[in-house]
Amino acid sequence: MPLEAVTSLVTFGTELLNNPRPMGSAVPSSRFLARRIARLLPKSPRGHVIELGAGTGAITAALINRGIPLDRILSVERSETMVRLLKRRFPLLNVALGDAAELRSLLAAVFKDQIEVSYVVSSLPLRSLPEKVVTNILREVELVLHKDGKLLQYTYDLRKTPHPALSDFKRRYTTVVWANFPPARVDVFQKISKPT
Repeated sequence: MPLEAVTSLVTFGTELLNNPRPMGSAVPSSRFLARRIARLLPKSPRGHVIELGAGTGAITAALINRGIPLDRILSVERSETMVRLLKRRFPLLNVALGDAAELRSLLAAVFKDQIEVSYVVSSLPLRSLPEKVVTNILREVELVLHKDGKLLQYTYDLRKTPHPALSDFKRRYTTVVWANFPPARVDVFQKISKPT
């Protein structure tokens, strides 16, 4: 096993033991899940791609391998340990230490000018977070996404019913990645246009 993979597993395991609640699984996302998510994005998105809950960087690596330019990706992670790992793995990547519930502030701190956000890729375990936290996160996502932007969310809850807090988004696509452990459902949501 490559040293990078061992380091990622050890870091993930340490975080899981120290702070299990925000972790969505007992194991990091597999390359199968990461590749499936990355293939749902164009190689040259019009705007930026925001990754929430970047963890050890499995999905980050897949986004980069997909060909999405590093300067178009912002990985958001609330664990200082994981942020250090991400910065070691991807020295040129924009990485923000902070909470997704404060996404607009994080974007303002990283990018001097206002940016267009085309995609938000979320690894956050919405089903295990408190309802108020989920509502705040999704409100931030809705506010930063371009009007045609999309939210990609994966969950280990394989039921087809999306999280109730996603009522301001319309599901455009769903698939299950059976090769992941545990299997994961990937959903693509689009903002619902609201009358002005």
